[in-house]
Amino acid sequence: MTDLRLASQPRSQGKKAGRRMKFIIGGAIIVLVTGWLIYSNIESSSAYYLTVEELMTTGPSDRMVRVTGLVVGQTIDWDPQQMILRFDIADDSGSLPVLYKGVRPDMLGDGVQAVVEGKYTASGIFEATSVLLKCPSKYTEE
Repeated sequence: MTDLRLASQPRSQGKKAGRRMKFIIGGAIIVLVTGWLIYSNIESSSAYYLTVEELMTTGPSDRMVRVTGLVVGQTIDWDPQQMILRFDIADDSGSLPVLYKGVRPDMLGDGVQAVVEGKYTASGIFEATSVLLKCPSKYTEE
């Protein structure tokens, strides 16, 4: 009986080692694929955050960026039929024309701080995919 146990022990240890190796390889593959998915997703969804001056300095690009500035009230042009919004945002260095296709933000007005996300085209127009307006930090009575 002891002879049978001794003869069978190396075989079961070999099976355990094979299973352990498969588990390690499978785990490593899962970790690598998960890491690659996280990296590629973060890289594709990240947008650089720039001021109007920095964007003008870098020039047109195909990469997504976020630009912040104050809305210039007299430049707001809203076409409700085509849902096209045109306006300028400005900072101390100059202004940037923005084109946005979508719903007009309710609080859009002169002097409101806006963050636009999109691409700066060769035609000198910033084509926004989203427009975020920052709310005032304090309530002001009208």
